[in-house]
Amino acid sequence: MSALEFERDESRAGVLAVRAEWHDAARGLALLAPGGLERWLADAPSGGSGRAATARVALPGGPQLVVRRLRHGGLLAPLLRDRYASPARVLRELDVTARLRAAGAPVAEPVLALARRRRIGFTLALATVYEEGAADALAFLASGPDDERITRAAAAVGAALRRFHDAGGRHPDLHVKNLLLRETRAGADALVIDLDRARAGDAPGAAPRAAEIGRLGRSLLKRGVAEQVGERGAAAFLAAYCAGDRALRDALVRRFPAERRKARLHALLYRERRRS
Repeated sequence: MSALEFERDESRAGVLAVRAEWHDAARGLALLAPGGLERWLADAPSGGSGRAATARVALPGGPQLVVRRLRHGGLLAPLLRDRYASPARVLRELDVTARLRAAGAPVAEPVLALARRRRIGFTLALATVYEEGAADALAFLASGPDDERITRAAAAVGAALRRFHDAGGRHPDLHVKNLLLRETRAGADALVIDLDRARAGDAPGAAPRAAEIGRLGRSLLKRGVAEQVGERGAAAFLAAYCAGDRALRDALVRRFPAERRKARLHALLYRERRRS
């Protein structure tokens, strides 16, 4: 894939970086003006919650978009909410997403990044092309798919994550809701989404690959869907991820005992939280 080109508008109001072919359409929305982003999103269907909350809107003369406003997580979330010190975080996510997509990674198609100045700090938002007929992997599992569909979806996720890693992607928060699934007649397709703080560079080694796979597995436990995926789904994921690469499979398998120990510890913590 060729590199995507973006045009950037900067002023005292903030920064707007937009794909070159849709720059004029986005600029006409006056997103950097007070209330501009809110007016654009006012009547938009929303999805997700918390840090993953999104809105679906149309870009005049362009595609349907999914807009995600960046929000802090962790202990500082109640204090900082959606306030950031600079535009750097969203501009970096836009750049990483564009670079990974150009390298062939299965990630969402980036369109624009917005950093609007507030009295203190900035509001940040990122827009990608809406994927018709797709749902995050947790929503897919909640729909009650049979074992055959789950196996196909697990294989699609394994193949997508392999492509993501081979393209140089590193995801710091890989979990079940950061995977987008779309079923097809041939099986299923998957995208890796929400690349806040992700990295693009050289393809990672076996240790960081195993760590991200382990994080994904722990998210299945946390959400209570690990048994639904089951051993068959896990085997389909690993087979698709390794794609016949015996050396990679052996390297991952050597690291999986440590990831299983982490999973057992986290399972105990999740149970205690539920009891509380």
